[in-house]
Amino acid sequence: MRKRSLVAILFALAAPAVAFVPLVAVAAGDAKGDAKPGGSASASGSGGKRTDPANITGISKFMETCVAGNGQYMARDFPAAIASYREAIKLSPKHPLGHYLLGEAQLAANNLPEAEASWNQAGLVSDATDPILRARVLFVLADVKERQKKWDEAKTGWQNYNEWVGRYADAGVGFGATGASRVQAIETMTKRNAEADQVKQRIKETADGGVFTTVTGDAGRG
Repeated sequence: MRKRSLVAILFALAAPAVAFVPLVAVAAGDAKGDAKPGGSASASGSGGKRTDPANITGISKFMETCVAGNGQYMARDFPAAIASYREAIKLSPKHPLGHYLLGEAQLAANNLPEAEASWNQAGLVSDATDPILRARVLFVLADVKERQKKWDEAKTGWQNYNEWVGRYADAGVGFGATGASRVQAIETMTKRNAEADQVKQRIKETADGGVFTTVTGDAGRG
């Protein structure tokens, strides 16, 4: 089972607005939201804070709401984080980041079914526009199947992750070694489980038939 943390992701998202562009790399209206890239920035709220729906010349309301959720997440106020991420999704329902972060908060709140549903939605709206975020979505989708002990689906999920990471290897997307190791671990485990099932079946047949047989197949000695 994986061991991972959102600290690095959340730290990046909590940085100034200019730092959002490398991470998200998707304007809200560029097939992912409602505004168009290069939209004019406007002053909003107290202090004349500049916001930009395209998240280029200023922080978008969507990203601002995600940042608020990240702060709540790091403070372990998961219900508040979930509420913030849901609000962010309302602002930009086609942006995968909101769905991805919502799933992380739901998992932290021990609600695996809802986390899976959120990540499935992120999987539907994420694509090559942001290959890094897409890699993260594929990672958690594979991991959630492993958590549920759905080994065949988990293996397929990790293979999908590996394929995506390999496609964007030059861009440093994801962790190919992690995906490969999970596939190998699942294959090893399922093989051992199959061997254990065979042993159990032999024991059952021996008990039912009244003939002692060892695991190696030698008939009753002594």
